Amino acid sequence: MTKSKDEHDAHEDAWPFEEVLMAGRTAARARQQRFLDYVADTDPSLSAALASEAARFDVLTRTVIEPAMREVADKVMQRGWHVSVVRDDDLDRLAPFATPGIRFYCSRRPPRIATVDWLWPPAFVAYYGCAQIQAVRTHVELDEVATAPLSFHDETPLAYPEVTRDAVRALLVAFLDHL
Repeated sequence: MTKSKDEHDAHEDAWPFEEVLMAGRTAARARQQRFLDYVADTDPSLSAALASEAARFDVLTRTVIEPAMREVADKVMQRGWHVSVVRDDDLDRLAPFATPGIRFYCSRRPPRIATVDWLWPPAFVAYYGCAQIQAVRTHVELDEVATAPLSFHDETPLAYPEVTRDAVRALLVAFLDHL
């Protein structure tokens, strides 16, 4: 009697995790760059709108969102949680017409350390600007606490003046209540 697990699941034959991660991120960034190049070539006004929205969102991130996230992170870490506030780079976006965003990762387990980066469980809150509607969108992932993925975008985009430190804190507190 053969044991298929022994024959086919040898650890030595597995793909190196870090290499797979790097290849996936590289491919995603290349795809995003091709999209941005295409937009710049075919619709310069949309390309300019994306750049303008990115600059506008960057100011909001530095002055409102990131300080509120770091304040909540400090309090949560004192209770034993593992938290990271991460700003996306220019090619790491949550939607095609989105600006680079900012994410609040939180877990009871520490992140795994890969050769290239920290690996966080997929439970996070993200904010990003949307050039299509010139507003701020949120994205929440609760995969860490569910058997089926629970990912949702806030149905009501926020106008820039509505994004206050109190609003950011309130969303993070609601997020933490689910963890």
